[in-house]
Amino acid sequence: MKARPGSGIACALGVLGGVLIGGRAVKTYDWRTEWTIPAPMPVVYKAMTSRGAVREWWPDMDLVEDNADDDLKVGSTVSFLVHQAPEVARLAPPFQIHCLYTDVESERRLRETVNGDLTGVLEALFQEQEDGTRITFNWYVRVTNPALNLLGYVAEGIYRASHDSVMKSGEKGLSEYCQRRTSSGASTS
Repeated sequence: MKARPGSGIACALGVLGGVLIGGRAVKTYDWRTEWTIPAPMPVVYKAMTSRGAVREWWPDMDLVEDNADDDLKVGSTVSFLVHQAPEVARLAPPFQIHCLYTDVESERRLRETVNGDLTGVLEALFQEQEDGTRITFNWYVRVTNPALNLLGYVAEGIYRASHDSVMKSGEKGLSEYCQRRTSSGASTS
């Protein structure tokens, strides 16, 4: 079969148009994750709002800046390299996000704006329960790279699996960290 004149140009224009549309046709992600941490609220909240603690308990979220107070509060900024799930990490390197804490209600809510490879809002809600502390994370984000944004239309399952893997490691790490704090009596310090 003989190619029609200009078909290569049409193909190239189609690919270019797809990338440009991918940059404008923004795929958003509205994901909720819930953790139950078997520890008292003050211990959990302190671990969530301390740079030093976050470095210890969340291995997939590599805190890459260290230029401010340990306590995270309104106006605090944090930058992370996020190590993706192993099945995704073979395809893409860690991505970078920068968080600005915009609203903090002690032991109730943390809200951050996020930019970098993702743009949007992260909200963490805290609720004390009989069996510990429940944390509900609400992510409202989009991918900023136009090509990865476009890929999200067909690879959302992979993106979700990577997100779930990072969040699962965080829940495990925070639970173990808080357990060490409560069993050693450090929860009162």
